[in-house]
Amino acid sequence: MPGEAVALIRDIDLFEQVERWFRERHQVRVQFAGDAAAALEQLRQQRVPTLLLDCRPEYCDGEAVRLFDRLNDAGLTGLNLVTIGQSILPVSIASKIDLLALEHIPVEAHGIRWDVVAERLPRIVTALRARVLPRCFHAEAGGVAITTYTPEFFPCLEDLLRVTHRDVTLLLVGETGTGKTTLARFIHNRSPRRDRAFQHLACGTLPSDLIESELFGHTRGAFTGAERNKIGRFQAAGHGTLLLDEIDVLDLKQQVKLLRVIETGEYELVGSTETHVSEARLIVASNVNLEELVAAGQFRSDLYYRLNVLEFHLPALRNRPLDIVPLAVQFIEESCREHNISVKGVHRDFLACLKKYRWPGNLRELKNHIRRAVLFCETDCLTVNDLSPKIVQAQFQEDPPVPTPSLPEDTAPPPPPAAPTRSNGHPEEPIRAHTIADRVAQTEREFLEQALRQNGNNRTRTAQALGLSRVGLYKKLRRLGLMGCSE
Repeated sequence: MPGEAVALIRDIDLFEQVERWFRERHQVRVQFAGDAAAALEQLRQQRVPTLLLDCRPEYCDGEAVRLFDRLNDAGLTGLNLVTIGQSILPVSIASKIDLLALEHIPVEAHGIRWDVVAERLPRIVTALRARVLPRCFHAEAGGVAITTYTPEFFPCLEDLLRVTHRDVTLLLVGETGTGKTTLARFIHNRSPRRDRAFQHLACGTLPSDLIESELFGHTRGAFTGAERNKIGRFQAAGHGTLLLDEIDVLDLKQQVKLLRVIETGEYELVGSTETHVSEARLIVASNVNLEELVAAGQFRSDLYYRLNVLEFHLPALRNRPLDIVPLAVQFIEESCREHNISVKGVHRDFLACLKKYRWPGNLRELKNHIRRAVLFCETDCLTVNDLSPKIVQAQFQEDPPVPTPSLPEDTAPPPPPAAPTRSNGHPEEPIRAHTIADRVAQTEREFLEQALRQNGNNRTRTAQALGLSRVGLYKKLRRLGLMGCSE
């Protein structure tokens, strides 16, 4: 912050304290900005744009939101941001602060912690180079938005935009929960077929012998239980879009029929010899690397090579660290609207926990944990107490084990310490080592029971909602003694 800074601080008393301290201690001139427009104009005139922002919820209103929204348009490609406030951030700007903040000046009930400022300010003052704002990819179609700050994801999405309006089959590959369904809807909404039907079939949720019937339809009497004619997803999609998810579960015979539809559009209903022609656009998705299945003889090479002409890989959330907080804020706002709950703030420690966790279930898992946190929140601010214990415990999983010093072979180990006693002289009950584990298991059990109830005790839907594989859900149910709670 060499020489000058702009302060978007609505509390005049606080501004006067900050202005005087910076001027007298470090010869830094702090300019007052009453609104976003004034702050942007003053920042444009600085050699190294530096903003002091009062981010306390009661003082941080829509002006801060407007300022962040207009940074790029104002030509401010670099910014040093110093936040002033408590550990609670307004939800509306939490993601921007997380991305841009260089330092934080804490304000407590009695005022600014000047001792902390004195310790941190030299790092701020010597940060002479401007920080480059993270680039953002954003596109929206039909109410479906795709936003990322992950540069490695940009080429995939930019290439995708070039072909959304073409009538070509697309292959989306990514772990479960990475957003393949959302991306497919985005593609459909940007295509000329946007006003037609969008059909989604998760092949992995169906028994193998029913997949063909679901895809192509069947005639009455085609098999046991086929009491009436049924149209398949290709016919239901009409001139719209059909998303086939988890195509890796198709057997080789079904793959042949799918390849025929892709190449000619032709198919027959199960139990019929009459040929139908599909007019739908096809998007296929897989959770696994199809090339590996080809090598193992489990997936036809001709089908794979037909699909991989336009293949797009969606990165796992653990490889998108800059996106975790923006996505979390998006899910917080969605959950608040869905459940009519008001959450105005989010604690910095809450966000830190989200960024440390590995998210094996990706976006789906993040969304469900955010929904849980919003439902459990008893105030208007999300804290770590609202998070699932496993998310909080992940903060400590990488701590190195404490080494146990070895004793010479001829040295007897020291005697165990005496048991502590209560004031009445009786020994205290030892704390059981598995107390925390019991509590975590109980919380997990209650959460799974709730998820099962919400999904009608259907294991497949519950696994999808929690971002788990079906096998993973079964293992948890068995471990927690809940196998009798579902179908």
